[in-house]
Amino acid sequence: SGKTAAFLLPVLTGMMQEGLTGSQFSGVQEPQAICVAPTRELAIQIHCEARKFSYGTMLRPCIAYGGVSVMHHKSQIQRGCHFLVATPGRLLDFIDKGVISIKKLKYLILDEADRMLDMGFEPEIRRLVETASWGMPAKGERQTLMFSATFPEEIQKLAQDFLEDYIFLTIGRVGGANTDVEQTVMEN
Repeated sequence: SGKTAAFLLPVLTGMMQEGLTGSQFSGVQEPQAICVAPTRELAIQIHCEARKFSYGTMLRPCIAYGGVSVMHHKSQIQRGCHFLVATPGRLLDFIDKGVISIKKLKYLILDEADRMLDMGFEPEIRRLVETASWGMPAKGERQTLMFSATFPEEIQKLAQDFLEDYIFLTIGRVGGANTDVEQTVMEN
């Protein structure tokens, strides 16, 4: 649908224009951007797109998700990581263990935020953003992008808490079907 490109291209372009930070082969990596996804499948898809869009540049996207060797992802990240795509559990684990630091984060992307809440990840997302000792830059010092197919009250509250100058704008009825769409059922 192009949604991934719609947020990846501006973020990757911004990172390249601002200049890449961080060093290769250091113990702790400080990615400039982190994209949190609810499932490993979505994380893999986003990482694949990030690799395509950053091909031929010095920008290094990395990935971290559960269900595979921690050492594999850790060694990949420690080779240099500017843009990290991760699932909530593995992300928090790597922050806890000092594999990555979020102190220099410029972009935080929460993709499919409604699914993350449905899957019970709200405490992890709040912990990521609100744990003072981890040094997450303040709302005004980072750009937070949040994507959701639906906007229930829980998502609106999350947006209000995490986004700078949050505004909720709707056109038409929230959750309603588009009256311009016509469906026809054909039987063979």
